[in-house]
Amino acid sequence: MPLLAPRFLLTCLALCASASAVAAYPDKPIRLVVPYVAGSPADNAARRLGEGLTQRLGQTVIVENKAGANGMIGSEQVARAAADGYTIMIGNMDTHALNPLLYKTMRYDPVRDFEPVSLLGMLSTILVARPGATFSDGPSLIAQAKREPGKLTYGSWGLGSVAHLWGGLAEDLAGIQLLHVPFQGTPAALNALLGSQIDLLFAPPSVAVANAKTGKLKIIGSTAAKRLAAYPDVPTLAEQGFANYEGTTWFGIFAPAKTPVDRLDLLNKEIRAVLASPAMMETAATLTMDVRGGDRQQLATVMQESRAKWGRIIQEKNISLTE
Repeated sequence: MPLLAPRFLLTCLALCASASAVAAYPDKPIRLVVPYVAGSPADNAARRLGEGLTQRLGQTVIVENKAGANGMIGSEQVARAAADGYTIMIGNMDTHALNPLLYKTMRYDPVRDFEPVSLLGMLSTILVARPGATFSDGPSLIAQAKREPGKLTYGSWGLGSVAHLWGGLAEDLAGIQLLHVPFQGTPAALNALLGSQIDLLFAPPSVAVANAKTGKLKIIGSTAAKRLAAYPDVPTLAEQGFANYEGTTWFGIFAPAKTPVDRLDLLNKEIRAVLASPAMMETAATLTMDVRGGDRQQLATVMQESRAKWGRIIQEKNISLTE
């Protein structure tokens, strides 16, 4: 019996140590990858989320920008990262729904290589025009575009981005032809518009309204199905000749495939708590983001639905891209 006691004690200690190791997550910093440039809407949302998670988890959440190739560079890095819950990313409709439909070759698969963690929210934008534009609303924009097919330009944050498709949808619904000009991120596209290098841009509502007040640009209309509650005076594109127009995108948090379910569930729980915080609500208001949250399946469902809707536009426009 005396010989068994030490063995029993060692077994108990091993089991306790194992349980402690599992319960310790996270016991080191978590990396939150943003596949877009600093200052972009995704970056702003990720940084506020990271601050909230740092407070709740007791470990630093480090935000890293890995921009390029319409979000594919950062996404691929996360897809290849260790599936241990210490590397996550903020993704959107571009990275996790549209890119597989647009690019002939991709080094990651949004479904196979990722686990959905949590939906953050849905976003609409506002179509704006350069300050010297001769048109100032939907009808006058459509009229000029019909007089000069293919001459009016609109910017986006990349070829095949959802903003590119928003422009394509506007063309189809109004029977016009525009010229798409891609940029490396929203800030660069906005600077081009303010400098009158392009005619149109789909911009974050807060940015659009603030610059419109100072005369730096003109507001045409929002991409939402109905007027935004925060900006009730801004008409929708659907009201102005773009019948039934609706253009939204979303943000969500993803982890590498095969990340332990208990860690995914913990992250989901803590992210939902951060989404309900006053600080995150303030950032959401700035981005005009309709906060959603929900369980992990909700993000998976949104991915599937957006892929089906915009896949039709991609087919109709015959958009196919190479990396």
